Amino acid sequence: MPSAFSIPYFLPPESLPAPLPSTEEIEAQEDLSPKYTPGQHVVRVGKHFVVKHGWLVRPSEGQNMLYVREKTSVPVPRVYAIYQQEDAKGRNCTYIVMEYVDGRALNECWGTLGVDAKDAIAFQLRGYFDQLRGLPSPDARFGSLENGPLRDGLFLTEEEQPAINGPFDRETEIAKALVLKLEQEGDDFKAERAAFYRRVLPRVLQGDGKPRFTHGDLQTKNLLLRPDGTVVVLDWQTAGWYPRYWEYAIATFGCGWWVDDFHAWIPKFLDEYPNEYLWLATIRTFLWY
Repeated sequence: MPSAFSIPYFLPPESLPAPLPSTEEIEAQEDLSPKYTPGQHVVRVGKHFVVKHGWLVRPSEGQNMLYVREKTSVPVPRVYAIYQQEDAKGRNCTYIVMEYVDGRALNECWGTLGVDAKDAIAFQLRGYFDQLRGLPSPDARFGSLENGPLRDGLFLTEEEQPAINGPFDRETEIAKALVLKLEQEGDDFKAERAAFYRRVLPRVLQGDGKPRFTHGDLQTKNLLLRPDGTVVVLDWQTAGWYPRYWEYAIATFGCGWWVDDFHAWIPKFLDEYPNEYLWLATIRTFLWY
């Protein structure tokens, strides 16, 4: 079982670069997060802190960062505090206070880098993801820390539904969960299409039956290039144990509008699963685009 990081979590004052900001200070800062993520806010407070907060932010995101930092050498921002507080509307809001890391997001600078620099980044990422793949799943299940549900949006529902959310004992249950999700939330998802998916998805979404620890949202916007060339991995909210093809499929889908050649470097740090990518991309596009 992974290490438990209970909430609230606070580093001792002597381990902090400065006193923690108050909730009032945090709420007063400019929101740096995209406008399409209501309920999730990212702010910078002073020289030392970045805070992710909101009623849609989960403590598990901070716990994932603590877990990865404890178990691997993958560079992630240091987490100083995780706590929850009720807002004016009675919603339980999570606050994750972490270190500010100086650097440029790869989506802002990838096009300016030469081949050697891109190769150096891919070499680092290969080492990172090899480490992540070696983190054992509790009870060999597909799920999140502390045997929780999978956090990718494909498994989210308004009300708890373990048949869709997980955790799952077998990889074939993931294919069944995706069909249930499509039936519930996909507009005009016809019964015969559901029957087809139910028959073929267990055959085409097929790894080796073993869960692999996965970042789950590997996009250039979540990779920060420090001035010394170190790549820091951000945004761990969907991390957990998924099939072996999941990271590649999500990373390739994250290439979005194909505006650069990042996709050509993905196979240098992740094993390729193009068929699984195409099927998951079809499902995501049907649900959300």
